[in-house]
Amino acid sequence: MSDSTPDPADLGNIPFFTAPAPATAPAPATPQAPTTAPADTGLRNLGHAAAHLTRAAQRNAPAEAAPTTPAAPIVPTPPSTPERPAPEVTPQTTLDARSDLPWADIAAIRDEVSRELAAVFSESMDITAEQREQTAQDHIVDRVRARVDDQTRRPGEGRWPAPMQTAIRQAVFDQLFRLGRLQPLVDEPDVENIHINGFDDVWISYADGRVVKYQYPIAENDRELEREINLLAARSGEGGRSFTSARPRLHMDLPGGARLAAIAEPVATRPTIVIRIHRLVDVTLDQLVERGTITRQAAAFLRAAVIAGVSVVTSGFPGAGKTTLLRALADCIPAEEKIVTIEMERELYLHKINDRHPRVVSLEAKPGEGERGADGRLPGEITPEDLVYDTLRLDTQRFIVGEVRGPEIYAMMQAMQSGVGSLSTLHAASADDSIDRMSALMLSRGNNTTPVYAYRMIEQNIKIVVQISKIIDPATGKPRRVVTEIAEILPGEEQNNSRPVASQVFRFDRSTGSLITADMPSPRLLEELKFYGFDPANLGV
Repeated sequence: MSDSTPDPADLGNIPFFTAPAPATAPAPATPQAPTTAPADTGLRNLGHAAAHLTRAAQRNAPAEAAPTTPAAPIVPTPPSTPERPAPEVTPQTTLDARSDLPWADIAAIRDEVSRELAAVFSESMDITAEQREQTAQDHIVDRVRARVDDQTRRPGEGRWPAPMQTAIRQAVFDQLFRLGRLQPLVDEPDVENIHINGFDDVWISYADGRVVKYQYPIAENDRELEREINLLAARSGEGGRSFTSARPRLHMDLPGGARLAAIAEPVATRPTIVIRIHRLVDVTLDQLVERGTITRQAAAFLRAAVIAGVSVVTSGFPGAGKTTLLRALADCIPAEEKIVTIEMERELYLHKINDRHPRVVSLEAKPGEGERGADGRLPGEITPEDLVYDTLRLDTQRFIVGEVRGPEIYAMMQAMQSGVGSLSTLHAASADDSIDRMSALMLSRGNNTTPVYAYRMIEQNIKIVVQISKIIDPATGKPRRVVTEIAEILPGEEQNNSRPVASQVFRFDRSTGSLITADMPSPRLLEELKFYGFDPANLGV
């Protein structure tokens, strides 16, 4: 596999990935003449491309008032080919229909359209994303029609049926503006994770617990798969992120609220990729109550804690639902408070929920490139700690540090010291284990950090740990995400290095399959929550 970034010329110098939108395009008002130029010559006449751009601009222009006098009928010039309405570019409803396609032809059409768009946009730089996509769809329709016309003229050659033409147009659009051959998998309802171990070994896990092998390859070979993933990173504006043998690890967010983690050769024997799809982006605690994830009493406790400015950490294993729970907790933050989210890879997307979070600044760390300097940092690197430092002068009231897996622990601690009611997520097996996990992350960095110092930082800055797990519901036999523990962090004893204690306020009762009250919170915490509207009756008091 090559260490170099793939040549972008094959897809044109255009921004590929914008905010996901339905890939729909109205059919042209009149049939267009088929393109007769050979496919490998690209666009020879800019006038042809300009016509497409004009059509896109006219489509967005306001309609003129109807004339008072009917215009004389115009006799149309007979078309050079039989008149056929062009189907719209709309996604197919079945995964098979979008997967079993002539991918070599799709790649060729993609390259042709890419060259045409490069010529159009080089002449017209002031163009909106909607116009750019609409112009691309016009070109895609023409190119697909030209191939179908060519198939019709050749005796004995099969002609693409209308449903396949629609699927091909969508596939070309996905290659240009979305996730290529991965897009049908991401669009599949109820898919939670896509596991890829090479171009022909793909597994799909669904929300109901099913794990199904995908029957189609997602590339021609492993090399092409690596190239496409590298292209996703390069074309989605992920500066400093690449996927080569020199940099075989990649973590990035994808359009539409998905997250990608990938390992390339030679670290892995084959390209290994996991795409996690967040279906619940706009979620509230009340919705989690309705889903059976948390009880109403526990939700009231957490809601008061967030409003009161208590720092909360959500803990659990990968895929347990930590990020979804964090979004629900963030929903409790008063709308007038300014929120800054700091993440290694953006996945919270609170800045897109403008109706409830109108004051959100979303920040993402940036990996550097090149050789590490004397300070151990890569040129151009921006760490979560850097972002916390920068936001201290932005009049920030709430810090949310996303998933903490390593050095981000210091950014989380700084945020909890500097803001009001910080929120974070962590990988741990229980609330008590989260204490050891956080202290281990702090000690792993060195800098003369001692266990006593780590424990003191945890006890001073973190007040509540919420543990969430993915269990098998005995009633249905299907997976279900539930909050299994809510604990208050209390000071520990000196003979144990002052290790904090996780005192359970709510614990999971397996006999009932829900949370029940355990120990009472400390008088100080209870009084604070009561001030912000919490009713102690929710604790059985």
